[in-house]
Amino acid sequence: MSDPITFRPYRPGDEAGLLAGHNQIFPPRSLAHWQWKFGRNPTGLVHTMVAEHAQHGLVGAYVTIPARVKMEQETRICGQCVDLWVLPDHRRHGPRPGLFVNLALAHYEQWGGRGSDQNAFHYGWPIATWRIGQKYLRYEMVRDWDFLFRERPPGGLPPRAVPADLEVRRVDRFAADVDALWAREAAGLTLALVRDAAYLNWRYADAHDAVYELLECRDRSSGALRGIAVVRQAELLFPNMCFLVDWLVPADDHDTTAALVAAAEQRADAMQATALATLFQHRDPRFLAFQRLGFLVYGSVYFQVVIPFSQHDTYFYKEQWYHTLGDSDLV
Repeated sequence: MSDPITFRPYRPGDEAGLLAGHNQIFPPRSLAHWQWKFGRNPTGLVHTMVAEHAQHGLVGAYVTIPARVKMEQETRICGQCVDLWVLPDHRRHGPRPGLFVNLALAHYEQWGGRGSDQNAFHYGWPIATWRIGQKYLRYEMVRDWDFLFRERPPGGLPPRAVPADLEVRRVDRFAADVDALWAREAAGLTLALVRDAAYLNWRYADAHDAVYELLECRDRSSGALRGIAVVRQAELLFPNMCFLVDWLVPADDHDTTAALVAAAEQRADAMQATALATLFQHRDPRFLAFQRLGFLVYGSVYFQVVIPFSQHDTYFYKEQWYHTLGDSDLV
């Protein structure tokens, strides 16, 4: 007798089945949200492996969001693991250790490698699936997520001195000159998601079911773009938090850093947020720079893992990865 469940890549028309299964496991998602998050991501790729039952339709999905990543001197594709699900009645189907693992391995075989549409690595925050992923799916822990935070006192955060020759303003979308800012910053980075205008505007300006505030810092006299930041109010960690979700400022540009942090603190005050928080990896100079600006360190339950499909070892990801909260879909 043939197996009633087969694995195959996503194809157009699967959206109804993907949403029906997702919405049984997670908070409900709309088709518009799916189209933004997967159908319109800037790579033009959809990396979803589905488990299709002959009678019951789609009963599982192993999903990554493809993104372009600068990896040493190359631009590659990586994948953020998100929204992984298998319907409860089918979790023990097939060879041990079950449908979830075998579905994941089918995804690895299809999209892990050096092809132009394949992933150099996957990454994610697998609190629920950590043990099974470590045992069967090559999950390697990269780091704990230690947040930088500044509590907002009852009277609000004190005003921060900022250079008079810089102007921070909120914009609806990032302009094309963010590409040049990214290119300058990328020259000194070994591993980072490509933060050009196409990515940033898809991720934040076009986001579905979430509101982000996009901030630019420019020279008043020349109008030159010095840095950008993204702010959002969200419930991660504690109720009513204000987050610096994304950040693209040269590490040695202390004036721009102060100006954008001051603007984020003003937004936290306006939101009456519990605290303003962000994060950088521990080796990044910004991790210490923000502490010098009055931020403390908070250890959370979140930790980041990587599944490499290249020759790089875990040490490479621990030491070299420039990442922000926006690299995840948690905020």
